[in-house]
Amino acid sequence: MPSQVSFAMDADGSDGASALQQRWYSMQTSPGVLPTYEDTVLGGLGRHADSSALVTTNGHAPLAILWGGARFERWLGHEVQGLDIGSLLADVTHGMREVVHDALRSCAPATTHCIRFRQGTIESTGLLALPLANRQGHPFVLLFIEGVTSRLDLVDAIFRATNQGMLALSVVRGESNEVTDFTILALNEGAARLLQRPASELCLQPLSTVVPNFAATDGMTRLVQILGEGGRDSFEFTYPTKSGKQIDFKIEVGCIGDLLAVTLADITDLKGREASFRLLFEGNPIPMWLFKPEDLRILRVNDAAVMHYGYSRRRFEGMTLLDLQPSDEWDIVQRTVREISSLNGSNGHWRHLKADGNFIEVNTFARTITFEGRPAVLMAAIDVTERRRAEARIAHMAHHDALTDLPNRVLFRERLETALGHVRGNDGRLGLFCLDLDNLKVVNDTLGHSAGDELLRQAAERLRKCVRHSDLVARLGGDEFAILHTNPREAGDIAALAERVTGAFEEPFRIQGQQVLSGMSVGIATAPADGVEADLLLRNADLALYRAKTEGRRRFCFFEVDMNLRLQARQEIEHDLRQAFAERKLELHFQPIIELTEHRIEACEALLRWRHPVHGDVSPAKFIPLAEDIGLIGRIGEWVLLKACAEAVGWPEQVRVAVNLSPAQFNSGNLVACVRNALAQSGLAADRLELEVTESVLLLDNEATMSALHQLRDLGVRVAMDDFGTGYSSLSYLRAFPFDKIKIDRSFVRELGENKHCTAIIHAVTGLGRSLGIATVAEGVETRAQLEHLKDNGCDQVQGYLVSRAIPAAELRQFFETWRTGLGSIQASVDAGSAHELLRPYPVRNWLTVSKSPGRDWRIAPKTSVAGAAVLQSTRSANAAGSDKA
Repeated sequence: MPSQVSFAMDADGSDGASALQQRWYSMQTSPGVLPTYEDTVLGGLGRHADSSALVTTNGHAPLAILWGGARFERWLGHEVQGLDIGSLLADVTHGMREVVHDALRSCAPATTHCIRFRQGTIESTGLLALPLANRQGHPFVLLFIEGVTSRLDLVDAIFRATNQGMLALSVVRGESNEVTDFTILALNEGAARLLQRPASELCLQPLSTVVPNFAATDGMTRLVQILGEGGRDSFEFTYPTKSGKQIDFKIEVGCIGDLLAVTLADITDLKGREASFRLLFEGNPIPMWLFKPEDLRILRVNDAAVMHYGYSRRRFEGMTLLDLQPSDEWDIVQRTVREISSLNGSNGHWRHLKADGNFIEVNTFARTITFEGRPAVLMAAIDVTERRRAEARIAHMAHHDALTDLPNRVLFRERLETALGHVRGNDGRLGLFCLDLDNLKVVNDTLGHSAGDELLRQAAERLRKCVRHSDLVARLGGDEFAILHTNPREAGDIAALAERVTGAFEEPFRIQGQQVLSGMSVGIATAPADGVEADLLLRNADLALYRAKTEGRRRFCFFEVDMNLRLQARQEIEHDLRQAFAERKLELHFQPIIELTEHRIEACEALLRWRHPVHGDVSPAKFIPLAEDIGLIGRIGEWVLLKACAEAVGWPEQVRVAVNLSPAQFNSGNLVACVRNALAQSGLAADRLELEVTESVLLLDNEATMSALHQLRDLGVRVAMDDFGTGYSSLSYLRAFPFDKIKIDRSFVRELGENKHCTAIIHAVTGLGRSLGIATVAEGVETRAQLEHLKDNGCDQVQGYLVSRAIPAAELRQFFETWRTGLGSIQASVDAGSAHELLRPYPVRNWLTVSKSPGRDWRIAPKTSVAGAAVLQSTRSANAAGSDKA
């Protein structure tokens, strides 16, 4: 066993501690290596030995004291040689174990303060621990006590200075060192008043005598727990007074060794208020919770919150407010909580996370309150998720097209104004596209609006795929779309986008199992070149769109300055057309259709003509589409039907009248009634009326369209398919409806004999007609060669300039008379100009073929004229002659 060294004690312990630490470090050979007991202590303590003691350890904690100086023994109050550390009082044992453990763990000197309560006095003693190597086993630790500080006067001053109840408790242990009770060492008048007993009666009394059955209460358990864990804690305790009244205390406890410092606060009234609050809190149908403003920890939740959010109560009360929020809102949540504390309340709108992982939107109402004696925040949350969704849907509907979900005109205008603001302020550029979907009206009229809606949806999807994420595609209404192309990177970007858009509509749409071809016409205006105001830019883009549509559709045009003049001209012609129809200035001309076998007039097709008072004859190819655009075609069609039937009543009985029907007339729903009315008013026999329908009317096997056709057949009216071969499903239409006549489109006749494909097609169509028992008519016959080819291929009937141009009703009567007397008709053109004149008729059987000269197509000449002189007429080429049909 190491030898004890005795010498005088230094009066100043702090100087001794410093000197011992310096010696310890001087004896250390390298960091982490302990100096030996022999080198450090033997012959090295000097006067510091009186305040020192040498302790054995198990490598982690102290075991026993081997020897100690006189001052150390007086401080402990025990003889120290061979003293078991565990036999000491807890307040001393705790300090020794703590400092020895720290020194051994760190392999360096360690210090602490040992707090003890001695005879009504609280004293604090500094302890220094020096770890030393032991050549025979586990390390030694040299303990050195520094000065002792008495705090009796400070404790008394604190006790007397407050009305709050304060007590000092010391632990009472049993034979096995277990805690059996606590003794009241000291208390102030505030504690005596709260406990409703004199201080003299309470001092030095066990708590078990002050509080009945104290050992079995939660208070005893909490004190023992605090004593074992050290530090500070608080709890609530209900104290029964001698009078039978119960007082609710909030007890705060601090632990110093085996000494407990206790503070009492009467919270009886607060508990009563909390009980009322809890009743309102727990039973409230609105989700509510309490949280600490310092760390946002949730203290309590009510049943409504547990049910609505889906967390268990235990989990909910282990969360913080941030656990309910998405991470991007954490900063603002913390700022808002600080505002709640300073303003005593706050309202807000947040996203909260439910237990199932879904976010909900809530309006919160928060107020600061006192809960269990501490500041807390009461928060109520009202779920507004569905309301916000409904509001969002309403807002979306107000700014988006219901059919395509594209932005509507309102939102497009807002974005356009914003983009133009950037252009004006930042010297930027943008392109404004106005787009028009071709054939939507035809699809609606012939296939029904459900097909038209599907066409619009597919068109919108194609447009979306053409643009960048930064661009905006909108549906302005009907068949009108728009694109806002912002910040083009290069000069050619706008044109490139226009090419993508028009190219995207080259492929047919697949709608209800059928193919529908619909192009996109595009007008473009750019800012700032074409304007920086929204109205002006939209107007200019519309002008460019009109130009694209008049030039053949399915193309794009940029705005040009002279387009405004063209718009004014269109508006004037629209006005004049309306006025001409209202004043009955439109006329009907009739073009004969000749049966080739018997050389008789089979029918005359009614064709509309308009002679403008300023511009002269306006081509039907111009004013008929215009009438469709302005919604006038339905009324015009009804007038044509009435006028043609009335005129045909005066013709030879075997001659029919052929009238073209538009898709708009089928879509009106009153077509059959109009035909019945026209026949009734005119007195024309139903079998003398022949109605011509194009494949656009029969684009699909539309139930309403087919029903109307069958009703017309039931009236006795004949039905012909016009422009056969120009659509997608001509053959399927022949299967769907028993047509009386097939009219071969002039585009095939024009190249007959020159284009082998056209010749083959005509041969096939005439053969098909013979097989089905359907008459075939060739349109646009202009040369004798075309006529011979048609006769050779078995075509039944012809019409065109070779027979006669379309002529007024008065001239038609003369045509009937001359034909009746056995003469034919020759239509010629004057080579020097474009005006056509009706020459004297000649018998068809006298037609002959003549030779061609360069630049001319010598078509027909009779063998003899009425005057006996040979006449040779020439016409311009078929391409220059143009179409007479409308």
